[in-house]
Amino acid sequence: MPSVLHAQNVDDLLRLIGEGKIDTATTILEDLSLSQPGNPGVRYARALMQTDALLAAGIYKDIIRNHETSKYYPGSLMRLGEFYYAQGLYVQSRQHLNRLIKFHPDSPNIVNAVNLSLRAGIASRQMDSVYIDLAEIVRLYPDGKFDLPEELDVTRIHDQNRMVPPAQPMAAPIRTLGEDIKETNSNPRGALSLQAGAFGSYDNAKRLADQIESIGYSTRIKERDSNGRTLYLILVGDFDDRTAAMSVSDILEAALGVDSFPVAND
Repeated sequence: MPSVLHAQNVDDLLRLIGEGKIDTATTILEDLSLSQPGNPGVRYARALMQTDALLAAGIYKDIIRNHETSKYYPGSLMRLGEFYYAQGLYVQSRQHLNRLIKFHPDSPNIVNAVNLSLRAGIASRQMDSVYIDLAEIVRLYPDGKFDLPEELDVTRIHDQNRMVPPAQPMAAPIRTLGEDIKETNSNPRGALSLQAGAFGSYDNAKRLADQIESIGYSTRIKERDSNGRTLYLILVGDFDDRTAAMSVSDILEAALGVDSFPVAND
């Protein structure tokens, strides 16, 4: 019975926030924070009322990382996608919005997520990826009413669920330490690197690598074959141990919203 009461209190709190009754919501939030400090709904409400966007983003990240089964998880994906879009971090914005679109079709935020994800893709010049996403969106939501950006050529969508394949570009060279050069056989200094992404497009991988290098960390892009498809893996730095690698992983998460994990250098 108490858990039902708690859930109802959180729902009432979110309703008050939505209605703009901030003074009443603040009082309820403080009471719930004392009685349920770890409740993801309480934390989600606090993020909604937070005036500091960075602190709010940190709360949304915590919900996404630690409360995947919570009903506040989809809303956190949407809010974090909006945050990254506002910061000009379009790759990260699309990653969160697309997770919402693909895995949470019942979310009331689907239309906004689709519209913002497509615009983020256009802003980051990921047009081939945008058309692939659009074809998937049409397949998932055949009756969806979306405000498609004028820049999109809908004739590239074939039979309402398949994209007309664009001409295949020549394979891009491997990039390492800021240059477009082929990967060499030289061994990295440390035992570990951080893998910060795997993309089907070299341009998308290069764009994220540039963002990582802009805050002072070296990157290299490595090709890997996966079921006949080439993936471009972004590897960051060279580390002697896991502790050193995870400290940089935390910085990438805080500064750019980039998830990364240690991998062995080979």
